[in-house]
Amino acid sequence: MAGPMQITERTVGDVTILALEGRLVLEEGDTALRDYINRIVEQGRVKIVLDMRNVTRLDSAGIGMLVSKLLTAQKKGGRVKLLNLTVRGDHLLDITKLSTVFEIFESEDEAIRSFALEPV
Repeated sequence: MAGPMQITERTVGDVTILALEGRLVLEEGDTALRDYINRIVEQGRVKIVLDMRNVTRLDSAGIGMLVSKLLTAQKKGGRVKLLNLTVRGDHLLDITKLSTVFEIFESEDEAIRSFALEPV
């Protein structure tokens, strides 16, 4: 079994970028991500980009957590956007139709710029 999910945080302006590494699955990465995002949203940081490039596994619990945290940020006037989905992650979001719910980017710069394009 792999170790716990690693989350590395950076900020660019008022956007928080969380680079995820490991498994976003039931009882491993889902609770770590939940707690992390809850903490930063409570601090008022609600423009969040999740870099999924190094997520090695994503299951229904992980997808559920992504949706839950999108709603958490939206309630505070923010957004969660996804960056660098793996082929499997992209496929899972397509078949669950969540690719219509999340904004998904392949470029970090585009993801960051997209926040400026949103109405306040």
